[in-house]
Amino acid sequence: MAVTISKIKLINYRRFRNYCFLPNQGINIVVGDNEAGKSSILEAVDLVASGSIKRFESLGLDRLMNIDAVNEYNHGNRNFDNLPKILIELYLQGDFDFTMNGNNNSEQRICDGIRLVCEANSDYQREIISALYDNPDYFPYEYYSVRFSTFADEGYSGYKKKLKTVLIDSTNMSTEYTTNDFVKRMYIQYTENSASEKATHKSKYRQMRLSYCTEALSSLNNRVPPESNYAFGLKPVSDNSFEKDIMIYENDIAIDNKGTGKQVFIKTDFALEHAGDNVDVILIEEPENHLSQVNLRKLVNRVAANQNGQLFITTHSSLISTRLELQNLMIMHHQNTNNPISLNNVTHDTAKYFMKAPPANIIEFSLSDKAILLEGPSEYILFEKFYASLAGHSPEDDNIHIMDIRGLSFKRFLEISVLLGNRVAVITDNDKDYQKNCIEKYRDYLGNNQIKVFYTRNNDHHTYEIVLYNENQELCDRLFGNDAKDYMLSNKTEASYRILTSEEPINVPDYIKEAIEWIRG
Repeated sequence: MAVTISKIKLINYRRFRNYCFLPNQGINIVVGDNEAGKSSILEAVDLVASGSIKRFESLGLDRLMNIDAVNEYNHGNRNFDNLPKILIELYLQGDFDFTMNGNNNSEQRICDGIRLVCEANSDYQREIISALYDNPDYFPYEYYSVRFSTFADEGYSGYKKKLKTVLIDSTNMSTEYTTNDFVKRMYIQYTENSASEKATHKSKYRQMRLSYCTEALSSLNNRVPPESNYAFGLKPVSDNSFEKDIMIYENDIAIDNKGTGKQVFIKTDFALEHAGDNVDVILIEEPENHLSQVNLRKLVNRVAANQNGQLFITTHSSLISTRLELQNLMIMHHQNTNNPISLNNVTHDTAKYFMKAPPANIIEFSLSDKAILLEGPSEYILFEKFYASLAGHSPEDDNIHIMDIRGLSFKRFLEISVLLGNRVAVITDNDKDYQKNCIEKYRDYLGNNQIKVFYTRNNDHHTYEIVLYNENQELCDRLFGNDAKDYMLSNKTEASYRILTSEEPINVPDYIKEAIEWIRG
């Protein structure tokens, strides 16, 4: 049975005071606002799995400890027992031995898992109390210690890992350390069940170096005066020299000689090849960075075809979000401080629809608190001008996202909106029957206070261009001549653009005015 994470709990870790993430067993697409903590989720999983105290310390406790927890402590009862601690817990599912099962977790229930606890070291309690007393602004980061343990309270380290992870960070792909770390991890995980194989590799590596010194350097050393007692040779071999020197090649070219985008592709593909076997959890940070659209599509198809292992992907790409199914989307909002919003309940039909449709700004819509959905580019071109004429500023100043759906179904977006709870205004044509096309069509959503549909009730004004013409007849006739209405219907985007660039005052249609007033309310 494959090992998967069923729950991630973060307490006082970076921006999270108390956060719970319930991932899917397969693909998890993590999206969110800037500074929402997407990268911190991946970092936390990889950090706990690493069992590395050295790595934790290199990140810096002062950067990992939640600043609100520190400030709350400094402004409250500053005694030893109240000092905040960092807790990261991974609740696991799979086949484990007895050392993984216990109630050494914050829920105090018997289950499998691993955890990281960083707290003030009680051995230094006297020193900590003295330092707190002497300086009211002081926080004792230096006296904290970190421990990795299973839920059975058995300690573990990087040499005795309980969860096999690989982190592919495209934002930090080009450094030598990143590539060496990836190769080392993959080597260790591919050979973890064969200690004799690893011993053989290291032994032959040493023999190869010794052979090089005795053979290749012999003629050089023969020219060194024997009485000097000096000789040329290779640097001494340390225990990890072999792992530092090993490299992964593609078609005889080392991956560290590939471009950054190609490295993203190769590392992801290499990790996916044995996901669920040599790797339990793959963590990918913004794979769209450095990739062309064609290569991004190839990578997405490769990920979608993989059915093994558990995957966490952070992204700002709507292509990734839709092609890997909306039901896998996990949305992190600043206002949702306890857990992400899952789109797991989006219908299968809607998820498949967006897989086949052009990328539709799903992420932008999912992250917006307020959104206005328009039918096409002609409305979109003039909408900011409409908005500014009523509000005196742009929609962005009110944190309102404007979207041109371009023929996509409004109802697909509204289904998502119900799960998100964001405020959405739909501006649509009545197509000669407002009762059927604007009321009955959206009947399932009309009772939702967060969703409202705006349209004109005059069936003769069946499309936006006709309404726009009737509200601005003098302007349109001057711009487009005697057949202005026909011209506007036949040249929708061009007509909107010419009205926009005319810089003349424009009357906003009533139903659009109502939509703007409602969304701002």
